[in-house]
Amino acid sequence: MKKLALVLTFAAIASLATIATSGVARAEIGTADQVPAATLLLPYFEVDLANPAGVSTSFWVNNASSSAAVAHVTLWTDEGIPTFNFDIYLTGYDAEKVDLRSLFDTGIVPITADAGSDPTDTISPKGPLSQDINLVAGSAPCGGVYTSPELTDAELRHIRTAHTGRRSAVLNGCASAQYGDLIARGYVTVDSVSTCTVVNPSDPSYFTSIADSRNILWGDYTIQNDANHTSAGSSLVPIEACDTPSVGNGAGLCPFASGDYTFYGRLNGFTATDGREPLATTFAIRYSNGGTFDASDLLVWRDPKLPPTGANGKHKCTKHVGWFPLLQGDAVAFDETENPTDLCFLRDNVPPVVGGTQKCFPLATQRVSTTAGNPLGYPLSPPSQFGWFYLNLNHALPTSDPEPDVAQAWVEATQSASGRFSIGYKAIALDNADKTSPGGQVLLP
Repeated sequence: MKKLALVLTFAAIASLATIATSGVARAEIGTADQVPAATLLLPYFEVDLANPAGVSTSFWVNNASSSAAVAHVTLWTDEGIPTFNFDIYLTGYDAEKVDLRSLFDTGIVPITADAGSDPTDTISPKGPLSQDINLVAGSAPCGGVYTSPELTDAELRHIRTAHTGRRSAVLNGCASAQYGDLIARGYVTVDSVSTCTVVNPSDPSYFTSIADSRNILWGDYTIQNDANHTSAGSSLVPIEACDTPSVGNGAGLCPFASGDYTFYGRLNGFTATDGREPLATTFAIRYSNGGTFDASDLLVWRDPKLPPTGANGKHKCTKHVGWFPLLQGDAVAFDETENPTDLCFLRDNVPPVVGGTQKCFPLATQRVSTTAGNPLGYPLSPPSQFGWFYLNLNHALPTSDPEPDVAQAWVEATQSASGRFSIGYKAIALDNADKTSPGGQVLLP
């Protein structure tokens, strides 16, 4: 029996190794699906800097491949301006947690190390099926980023002020909306890269020599509030990549060419050098403001379509970023007997049309109460306690719009039950911003 058990054990390990090395699941580029990707999006985060028991956010970055990898993490304000970035070294099948409270409170990011910087295999240990490589041999900047990941006092003050609508000495201005509180807000991107770096995706060299197109990353996140005894989360948004003729092997398998809408298009002049699929523009999502769940919030990420430079970058603290506010095509609430109420709109997508051109989701990322709206925007206030939203988040910029009337976005929801518990879930994507993909730009009649 012992010999039989041993044989079965080795057979199971061999089978696991075969499955683990047989490749990473792929899906069609331009389709919203849950698969490993080259870029991950945390669409919205909050960290209460005034209350250690207040709202905070954490997320996990996982490697779906047996090969070692580097994940490049970038923090963006709610006005889409990058503030700080760091690298995470991942052995094969590795998983690393990023605690944004730890980052904003004490300036600590995950401590990871490649084989050359970790000869005893204690910082980033590998398993029997995982690769661990000598990526940088401890050289700068990677050696310092991996093994001594503490922000300087100036860097810590910078991210704390830049994400709370206050003046950053590093930027010599403001880079986020002012809510009048000390809650840091923004979003996060995580990219698969071929080497460590201290630049962010807005750098011209990022997608030509740093980022790669390996669809191997996946993850999840949690937004929790210990004071309210609530916690909700979801998976990080996967954004697949493919090689474009100007970047990769030019094999013709990638649908993107210069001029197409890609996820990072606003940062590279819509030249498609990032090769990342865009997200959707139109969504359906349920809400509940009664019964078990007495409060529903929407977490809404949007693409400003303009790079964070000039008037669209840091600004005077008495003003907003140049493109503010972002408008939207339409927001309609349907009650449980299918009666529509138009809440805010630009054009007649779903009748009846009432009201005017209200700004319901004015920032690059925001939390929006379904009963009160965003403090900086127009309230949603659907007439019924229960129902669902049709959200067309396409928008047109007043001048120099690189993608007229098209704008990618992402929508998720949290529902809470009187401070007892909460849940989170994603909206249903009704189209895709990529005009070249099947089903791209399909709107309701």
